[in-house]
Amino acid sequence: MRFKTPGALLCALVLAFGVAGAARAQIKFDPANYAAMADVNSPDTIPPGTQITLQNWQQYKKFMPIGLQAMFSQQYAFKIGNTADYTIVVGPTIAVPMAKRLQEDTEKYAGQTKLVKTDNGGYTVKGYVAGVPFPKPSGDLAGEQVLYNAFFGFIPPIYRYVTNTSLVDRFQNVFPQKTEVVYWRLSHISDPGMPINPSYGKGYLQTARYFVLSPEQTRYTTQLAQQPDDPEKVQEIYVFLPSLRRSLRLSSAARCSPILGTDWVQDDNSDGMAFQIPNFNVKLLGHKKMLFIVHADGAGLYDLNNYLVKGSVPAFPTSRVGKWELRDVMVVDTSPLPSMGSYCYGHKVGYIDPDTWTQLGWDFYDVNQKFWKFNMIPMTPLKIDTGDVTTFHSANVDQMWDFQNQHATSSNVEAPTQFASKISADLRDAPTWAFPGSLSRIMK
Repeated sequence: MRFKTPGALLCALVLAFGVAGAARAQIKFDPANYAAMADVNSPDTIPPGTQITLQNWQQYKKFMPIGLQAMFSQQYAFKIGNTADYTIVVGPTIAVPMAKRLQEDTEKYAGQTKLVKTDNGGYTVKGYVAGVPFPKPSGDLAGEQVLYNAFFGFIPPIYRYVTNTSLVDRFQNVFPQKTEVVYWRLSHISDPGMPINPSYGKGYLQTARYFVLSPEQTRYTTQLAQQPDDPEKVQEIYVFLPSLRRSLRLSSAARCSPILGTDWVQDDNSDGMAFQIPNFNVKLLGHKKMLFIVHADGAGLYDLNNYLVKGSVPAFPTSRVGKWELRDVMVVDTSPLPSMGSYCYGHKVGYIDPDTWTQLGWDFYDVNQKFWKFNMIPMTPLKIDTGDVTTFHSANVDQMWDFQNQHATSSNVEAPTQFASKISADLRDAPTWAFPGSLSRIMK
């Protein structure tokens, strides 16, 4: 047996204590952490004009999602800095209206949607037509109702944007990637110019296409993700590889694989809602007041220089992006049912805004219940072709921080989103471009 010298022993003890102390400091999934957040009916608030910094953040902790608390805690490699760039400036809470047609469809069809228990113990929906399926979630299944409101959340029939994505590793090397993103809504459409369920979209809710524009070595790489209309069916994923000049269909087991090398996995697609809800145990953790960026400054939101790409929290939005505001959000926890077997997450907790049932952020925990990733979606309401000004998933800045591996991915929309009136005629041909056969045309 080798004996350590007293100095080496002391060093080892200090190191062991430090590691143990750090381990104790790590956040684990605990419903009590969410119960401690400010309830929506609480008189507690944050006055507009308040500035939250590293010095005073504890006063406002109960208004922060867990991921933001982790940044301020200084317990992780991602640490909020002590400079003005990390100051959170709080603005007034501003309501966001639903699109008019969505409101009308909600009033007309909401009572027809029912939750039905599946053989594995989860819940699916039957009878959904259009609009918000459960406008007033309540009862023991309120969590499932909230998730399905988000799953069937409103999007226009087609929209397009170009995003500058920054992939940041633990050494703060930044790998830029420019991607064109197009979404097509294929069923349950709430738009005055289209049928609710066009024949070509039967069986599918929506399609998202990600087309890599740069860097040159990956240009033309394209992923097509089709979300089935049936929540019990797995998302269908196809990837076109320019080096092979052909497309491949990914296995349904690929739900935990990265999307084009980013920190999102396939089940995080559509701002977190690509997973099969019937395969999860769902629980509403509360109706809370939480800080998010929902009315970003129009120009500030799109300027990559307003994000601290090489900061101690890579891509953190500075005050130039816009003010944060207290949003009334539904906090919902999902954990995989035993039938799922091995799965990437132990818990994923969503913050969903009932103004428009848009997801504002997610906390992710690994299979050992340790805090893992935080997703935040700074946004601003957009004026769509119908004249409505509203929010909806995607078409915003989207950020994912992997606290365990010290990676970050920030997808920054470089200009306002385009809708049908500004999109080329070929892309508006949804029967062609929203389906896998279109991948054969990528390089033609």
